[in-house]
Amino acid sequence: MACPLLQLPQELLHTILLNVGPADLAALRCCRALDGFIKHDALLFKQVYLRHFDVRDDQPIEDWKAALERLVHFEKIMSSSDHRVKHYELDTIAACVDFLVKSAAAKGSSLNINLLGRLFGNQKNIDVLCNSSLFNWPSPPSSPGISSPDRRSPRLPTRSQSDASASIETTTSSRRNVPASGPDQVHIPYETGENERLSFSSDESLPIIAAPISSSIPAAKSCQQSAKLHCLYGLPIQHLPRSRSTSHHHNLRACQGNQTHPFARSRVYDLRQHTENSLWGPFLNDGSLSVDWEKMEALTIILAHNIRHFSDKYCEPNSLLLPPRHEPFAGATPYTLSLPSVDPQIERPLRNFSALQDPYNITGIWMRVVCFLDYRELFTFNFSDDQPLPNLPRPPLDTEEAIRFITMKLEATRVEPPGQGDGQRLPIVHFKGVSTIALPSIDPNANSQIRGTVRLTPEDEVRWTTFSVFHGEERWRSESIQVGGVQAARGVVGYWFDKDFDEYGPAGPTSFWKVSNDLDYDVTPELHIG
Repeated sequence: MACPLLQLPQELLHTILLNVGPADLAALRCCRALDGFIKHDALLFKQVYLRHFDVRDDQPIEDWKAALERLVHFEKIMSSSDHRVKHYELDTIAACVDFLVKSAAAKGSSLNINLLGRLFGNQKNIDVLCNSSLFNWPSPPSSPGISSPDRRSPRLPTRSQSDASASIETTTSSRRNVPASGPDQVHIPYETGENERLSFSSDESLPIIAAPISSSIPAAKSCQQSAKLHCLYGLPIQHLPRSRSTSHHHNLRACQGNQTHPFARSRVYDLRQHTENSLWGPFLNDGSLSVDWEKMEALTIILAHNIRHFSDKYCEPNSLLLPPRHEPFAGATPYTLSLPSVDPQIERPLRNFSALQDPYNITGIWMRVVCFLDYRELFTFNFSDDQPLPNLPRPPLDTEEAIRFITMKLEATRVEPPGQGDGQRLPIVHFKGVSTIALPSIDPNANSQIRGTVRLTPEDEVRWTTFSVFHGEERWRSESIQVGGVQAARGVVGYWFDKDFDEYGPAGPTSFWKVSNDLDYDVTPELHIG
C-alpha cells in the first residue's frame, strides 16, 4: 500500500516535513518511499537545519545533511542516561559543543546557545565537565615526597620578592574507568530503540544508533577536552557533583567539603608548571603555544571563587568590578562583545585606529582582577622540604588570597604582520595605556604604565601579552587567552608573573574584561562599592 503522504504534491510534503524535528526526520527513513523523497530533497536539510541551529558567515556549512546528522547524533548522546556513553563519546561531544559555540549567533538570541543551555541544564550532563585531572585528584603517596629534581635548592626569598605582593601587575591524567567487558562491548542505550537509525540515508555503512562505541581516547586528551568544555560552559563548578563524589579518586575531598577551589589553587600556584616552553602562561609545556585547558579551568575556578568571596562582602550586584554575567556557553562566541555608547548623542571614533586595523577591539577601558598569595606562603608551598614526586600534584591549598581590582585604559598603537609562530589569519596589534588601582585604593603600587600585544596562536586562539612598566622599567608580565576567540564577551584569563621568568615567583591568576569603548568614560560611579 502506498504511503498516503506520498500522494500529496511534493511542495506540500516538503512543507510538512519542514515542521518535523531533526531527530524525527531521521526516523522517517524507516519508510523506504519517504526515505527516497527525503534523500533527494537537498533543500529540505538546509531549511530544517536553519530552523533549529544558527549559521554564521564565518562558519559556512557545505554539507547540510551531514551537519544535521552529526548534531542529531550529539543530542542523542547527551540524552543517554548511561554516563559511559558520554565518557566514550567525549570526542564527539567536545567537537559538537565547540562547533555550536563558534557558529552561534553573535547578536540577539542564539538557537545554538539555547540548545546547549537545555542540554547542560540536565545535571546528569554536568559530569561531562568534570573529567579533567582536577576532578580526579590522586591520593597522596604513603612515602614522603622529595624535592623536585629540576630546581635548585630553595633559597630564602629576597626582599623584593617578599614585597612583590604589594605591587603586582595590573597533568596528572585521570585513568578512566573501563568496563570489564571492554569498550567495544558497550552499547549506546538510546530509548528510541535498537533499530532506529541515526542517519538520514539508507546507506548501510553509516552508523546505527546502537552501534558499538569506539575505543576510548587517550586520558590526557580527554582531560583537556573536558576542561575546555568547562571553560566554555562559563559557570565554574565550585562543588564536586554528587555523581562523582563517591569515586575513589576523591578521598581527599571529604576534608574539603567537596569544594574545588583548594585543588584549583594548588594547580594555579604550583610553580613547577611555569617553564620557558609554556612561556609561564596557560599553554602546554611543549613549546607549541597550544592552550592548556586544564590550567585555564583551574584559573577560572579560583578567580570566580575569589571574586565571589570579595563581592559578597563589598560589592553591589551591578558593580563594574564584577565580570559580566552570562548564561551557560553565552559570551564564548567570537564577536559577542557589544558595548553600548556611553551617550547615544556622542559617538567618539577610535583615536588612531580603524576597526579594520584593530580587529581585536582593544581600544577602550578594561576592568582587571589580579590575585596573589603572600610570598612566604607561596615559597613554603613550593619549596619546603616535603615535596611531592615530580609527576604528582601538590596537596590542595585552602587559604585566602589577596585580590586587586584595576582599571586599564588601553589604546591600539600599531600593527605588524603575524610572525612565523603565530596564527596567520589576523595581524599582531600593539597597545599601550595606564593601569590604575580601583580597589583597594590603599595600594598605589598597582598603578603603572602598561603595554602589550594581541595576536593569534597557531590554533587561532587569541593571545594577550601585557607588561606593567614602573618608572620606565618593565616589572610584571602576563600571558592570557581570550575565552571564545576574537572579541568574545567572556573576557581574558591567564597568569601574571615576573617579567624575567624568575623560577621562584611570584606568579598568580589574572583576568580582564572590557567595560567601555570610550577612553574618556569615568567608571568610578559605577563601581558600586557597598
